[in-house]
Amino acid sequence: MLVSSLVLALSSSIDALGIGITYGIRNTKISFLAKIILFIISLVVSSLSIFFGDIIKNVLPDFITKLFGNLILIGMGLFVVFQATNKDNLSFDLDDSNSIDGKEALFLGFALSLDCFCIGSCGSALGMNSFWFPLFISIFQFVFLSVGNALGKRLQHLANFPNNIWSLISGILLIFIGLVRFTSF
Repeated sequence: MLVSSLVLALSSSIDALGIGITYGIRNTKISFLAKIILFIISLVVSSLSIFFGDIIKNVLPDFITKLFGNLILIGMGLFVVFQATNKDNLSFDLDDSNSIDGKEALFLGFALSLDCFCIGSCGSALGMNSFWFPLFISIFQFVFLSVGNALGKRLQHLANFPNNIWSLISGILLIFIGLVRFTSF
């Protein structure tokens, strides 16, 4: 289950890489304080999602929990792919300062954590490790934002770089995980 936690956390967090790259291309700095706030929000929200998933697991029969969990993962993947192909760029640099501060990080943190709440709840209901998943998500989001921001600053000259590529990869990974898990029961 450690591998499942790692893969789900990776697929839930890969959007942060895309956001970091987008901000880097726009030359928007993400402060260290903002990254710490994002780390804490990710940890809290994903921990709550695990708690919620544990409740579901204890209420519903195992077969139903696995069936719904896998269907929701696939549904979330399809939703993320649909959203990535149909949304405009959303900026959390609310004051156009070319820097994400603490207040803006709160909005960004909750936006990044919405997907991981659903994924964490389903993963927990499917038996995912409740300690590692929140930690992995928080670490991945912190690292992906940092790496993405630095990479984006180096890729500023690529005007045609698709901003939604990481969201598409995230959605495809979720669909793949849900389909593969169907074979385990």
